[in-house]
Amino acid sequence: MRPTLMAGWQLEATLAISLGLIACAPSTHRAPRTYAQGTDSATHSCLRNPLLCKPQPGEQLPVVPTGPPVRPPTPLPGTPSAALKITAAARVVSVAIDAPLIERIQQALSECADEARSVVMLKHFGDRGPTHEECRQVVGVDANGQPITRAMQLGVEQHQVALECAQEKLQELKPDGFSISPRYRIKSGTGSVQYLTQDQVKALLNAGRGAELRGTIEPDVVVHTGNPLQVQAIFDFKFPCVNGGEPPWRKYPDGPPHEGRDQGTVYKNILGTKPWRVVPRRGVLP
Repeated sequence: MRPTLMAGWQLEATLAISLGLIACAPSTHRAPRTYAQGTDSATHSCLRNPLLCKPQPGEQLPVVPTGPPVRPPTPLPGTPSAALKITAAARVVSVAIDAPLIERIQQALSECADEARSVVMLKHFGDRGPTHEECRQVVGVDANGQPITRAMQLGVEQHQVALECAQEKLQELKPDGFSISPRYRIKSGTGSVQYLTQDQVKALLNAGRGAELRGTIEPDVVVHTGNPLQVQAIFDFKFPCVNGGEPPWRKYPDGPPHEGRDQGTVYKNILGTKPWRVVPRRGVLP
């Protein structure tokens, strides 16, 4: 049995979104637009933090209220100070990695993407894939009453399987030299890069301060030296709802700090390393 990847709070949040809070669905909601084949129907980070992503044509992501500008989190009552310690550097250092090792990592993550696709599609559709109509189907709503499509639900489920698989495989290939869904941001006023621990993110969300995560990035997998600020490789899983095509890097929404830029560009600018997309049946793509 694969070890549990997410802490309970993360898993509950992800499942609540992926299930669409169906029990609480209102009787009316806005219908989604036409779904575009070949896009990443719902990246793991988009549904967990919609502020980070711009919907592709045909997608509507949960609405998160805007908040104040990003500022360093202050200690919260009852929160150990160690949980809010921030690692920061003037810039993230790109560190070379052994070529045979990175090839094995790429192969492992490709297998994880294929496994995730197979497991989730078998569960929902048997030996076939979903149609465009099925991808557009609304399966629930989020906490703000916005529709969640089957494409978005499938994307969340595939990411969960893929990230658990990545955790297992990378623990064998490069123990203590990778992070799953790490969070980074540029520190306001200094321009230094901060690595936010899962304890920090949890503390902010639990305190209702999720708006302070605006502008953060959350790649699916970062390979590093053991220090998250010494990056060796970056990977993001992409799961198109309908088979075919190469899902593009998602565009960030309007407004600072990443307006109009795609994920791949922003990841490289902040982490100093060109990221890779991992697509089922296609492998690792630039």
